[in-house]
Amino acid sequence: MFYVVRVSSWSLTSSFDFASACYSGNILRFDIGQTVGDYEIVGFIGSGGMGTVYRVRHKISEREEAMKVVLPDLRSSPDLAERFIREIKIQASLSHPNIASLYTAQRLDDQFLMFMELVEGTSLHDRLQQGPVETSEGIDYIAQILSALGYAHERGVVHRDIKPRNILLTRDRVVKLTDFGIAKAAGEKQITKTGAAVGSLYYMSPEQVKGAHGDARSDIYSTGILTYEMMVGKRPFDADSDFGIMAAHIHQIPSPPIDVKPSLPAVVSRAVMKALEKDPERRFQTAHEFRSALAKADATRTEVFTNTSTKTRPVNTAPGSWDPVFLDKVRQDYADYIGPMARILVDRMARRAQTVEELYKLLAAEIGSEADRAKFLSRKSR
Repeated sequence: MFYVVRVSSWSLTSSFDFASACYSGNILRFDIGQTVGDYEIVGFIGSGGMGTVYRVRHKISEREEAMKVVLPDLRSSPDLAERFIREIKIQASLSHPNIASLYTAQRLDDQFLMFMELVEGTSLHDRLQQGPVETSEGIDYIAQILSALGYAHERGVVHRDIKPRNILLTRDRVVKLTDFGIAKAAGEKQITKTGAAVGSLYYMSPEQVKGAHGDARSDIYSTGILTYEMMVGKRPFDADSDFGIMAAHIHQIPSPPIDVKPSLPAVVSRAVMKALEKDPERRFQTAHEFRSALAKADATRTEVFTNTSTKTRPVNTAPGSWDPVFLDKVRQDYADYIGPMARILVDRMARRAQTVEELYKLLAAEIGSEADRAKFLSRKSR
């Protein structure tokens, strides 16, 4: 029997016709042009440990979305099916600019179909294959991740599987965090059995390795691993076996990232090492604390850059030298185009700009869309 789970009301119906869907092994497959309820399959995006993802278009709204076919054998694990339903409800309740939205979910026999926000861009995993991320760009990405995590943690939701494959980057450099609390099937090195440790092995906190459920501070540890990797181009721990990696999480103190990359600001290195404390009590206790530490690092880096620049004109010490009411309005306007990073970027550019026009030009340069840049610049007259 096939059930449709509507996220908004969670009512159950049995009105879908999936007669044309086919299975290959235990994987449900669809063809381009095939209709799935109110959706049309318009493209294939890819496959991974969790399932297969298709590009679909809603026939009524014409909005394009991502349809994810989740692969676990739910027939033999009814408790796992209930867990998926519970986690789908949780993710559907989250609304944040740095969290990929879940629109609706459907169940077909022993598999789930999840219809989600279509993110045009790439994964952080693919980005990291190109090498380390420039420091300020990396801080921007991590700040957005921590903004999403802070929002979720305040609502009692712990991700438990922070890793590059679960972080998408739009063409405008906006982070979209995906797969909140969803157990993963076999793929890369990870432990995902119900009742055991849950997460991806290279990014798991020590308490998760030991089998504990983990709390918000586990996400902070995983984000610390991710920050380390982004900044220096490699993970803090590696080994020849799964056991070796697990042991490293529990016992090994990693080399500070500044030892691997001497050009990294010391304050960034210290923040990463604090996030990687073995004892959760010694880490940042909230995502906001971690984000604030990195924001100070980025502000310090910008100040050093402007003070050592070859330009001879004087530099502002903003935001203090600007009218705070004006800057707050700029932050609100700018947030419409780049989201929660607006405050950090406005404060950063205000340190470099001498006039309102220069400030707006610096900020506009960070907006990816030409049309949006024009709209933002048009607000200057206000």
